[in-house]
Amino acid sequence: MAMRLMRHVPLLESSMRRAIVPSIANTLCIRCRRYASSPAAYPENIAVFGGGIAGLASAYFASKEFPESKITVYEAGIQPGGWVQSKRVPVAGGDVLFECGPRTLRPVDYLPTAKLIQELGLKKDLLTTSKTAPGAKNRYVFYPDRLNLMPNGQGLANLFSLIRSGVMAGIHTIFREPFRPVRGSSLKDESIGSFISRRWDERLVQRLASAVFHGIYAGDVWKLSARSLLSQLWHLEVRGNGVLDAHMQTYRNGKAHWLCPPYYVEAMEAKDEEIKLDHVLERLLSRCSVFTFKNGTQQLTDALHKNLVRNPRVRMKLGTRVESYEMATNGVQKVKVVAQGEPSRDFDIVISTLREPSLTPYVTVMTVNLYYTKPNLNPVPGFGYLIPQGVPFDQNPERALGVTFDSDAIKGQDTAQGTKLTVMLGGHWWDGWDSYPDSAEGVELAKSIVRRHLNITDEPAATHVGLWKDCIPQYTVGYEDRLRDHVVETRNKFRGRVRLAGAQYNGVAVNSCTAQAWWVVRGLRGSGWRERATGLEGRVADEPWVLRRA
Repeated sequence: MAMRLMRHVPLLESSMRRAIVPSIANTLCIRCRRYASSPAAYPENIAVFGGGIAGLASAYFASKEFPESKITVYEAGIQPGGWVQSKRVPVAGGDVLFECGPRTLRPVDYLPTAKLIQELGLKKDLLTTSKTAPGAKNRYVFYPDRLNLMPNGQGLANLFSLIRSGVMAGIHTIFREPFRPVRGSSLKDESIGSFISRRWDERLVQRLASAVFHGIYAGDVWKLSARSLLSQLWHLEVRGNGVLDAHMQTYRNGKAHWLCPPYYVEAMEAKDEEIKLDHVLERLLSRCSVFTFKNGTQQLTDALHKNLVRNPRVRMKLGTRVESYEMATNGVQKVKVVAQGEPSRDFDIVISTLREPSLTPYVTVMTVNLYYTKPNLNPVPGFGYLIPQGVPFDQNPERALGVTFDSDAIKGQDTAQGTKLTVMLGGHWWDGWDSYPDSAEGVELAKSIVRRHLNITDEPAATHVGLWKDCIPQYTVGYEDRLRDHVVETRNKFRGRVRLAGAQYNGVAVNSCTAQAWWVVRGLRGSGWRERATGLEGRVADEPWVLRRA
């Protein structure tokens, strides 16, 4: 019997193989098909458009959030960092550092930037200016033909001096403001100039407010949006009998509160809860007026770039312009990207920091760095001064925006003694120009300004000129409606696969860009990357504003 069974073993094995193997194969194929069609646990391929501070920060945060993802950064230029550029120049007795873009950072909405500083090992190179230093306290406005120290907590004498100079002419209207009619519901937006004139006095626009917005946006206050850039004042106006009355109502139990959109409160609470700094760094940044690095602000973008290049799952594509992107047509939820000189690729998520032409116009700015071997040439110590639109033409024919006293603003970047200044030219003054001053003309314009305003007649020992075409987006009247339309269009067109970051959305400062990058990547967590979102839903939500402890 056993022998007869043994003779049938090959036949039994063959029969079992024919029966079992197809069954196993079919089961495996079914499982493979199910796995392939099931959503992945994370975005396997992420593209970042733009290699400026917003793009680099987005790529870095994404690499930490999704360590298994492959990330590709596309940058049209050959140098990463965008407008953040620092140049070290040799001079007699050592060298000096010239900042061509942003020169200092403020500890406002700074936690994502601080997270980068901590994780990239930049704390040892951090330079801070204390709140009591002249480079922090002393900020000036030039009007009509002299420097005027802005209020810095040193008593009423300074305020009376400003009133006498004419800089704060019209300040008395602050007491009349509660008795002026509030805007009607039909007024959806207006310029900063119009808003301040309507609530207070046009002289405050021409002599003071315009200087402030020259320093931040290089923009025209008669075009910039009050609803966007003076948003708290804009919303306060209709909460009571004007801005002042509503502001007084925000005090609760003797404590000041800010009026904020709900998304801002959510974002701030998320940062406070999730971003943990070591005590030394937190104390340094919370107690300073401004901060930067020994090798300038570019040290931050350089460190980001270096970190990304070292990551085997990140590819930096410098000199590679994104030519087009659209939803893939093969039935998958991916974005098809066509980049310069490369075959098309599909990505699960795109974080775009590219500019959207329909959203904002841009202004062009020239920065002229001047170094003099003689120390303390500027007549007063301080951060620098800004020039309002109301200054007579004969006092500013060069169309300067302001001058920073770099030697005072930040200590510790230069090895040579001397005086270092930066003159900012152009901005909205150059709107519509077909051509701009060349480097030699820029130096002459800068020398002319400091000669007239600061009585500096020495020849600079070293100079550097940067012409930054279309560098600062302008949040002009109607921006909020344009932004909402852009968010809806992007969300519908790309079904949540394109997220938005960069200076066109939540502010032009470095900290604003890193904060938006952090928030966008945070929104991809879990199943967030599969949701129909852009990262700006809270920003455009039509929700009542709320009070938050200041």
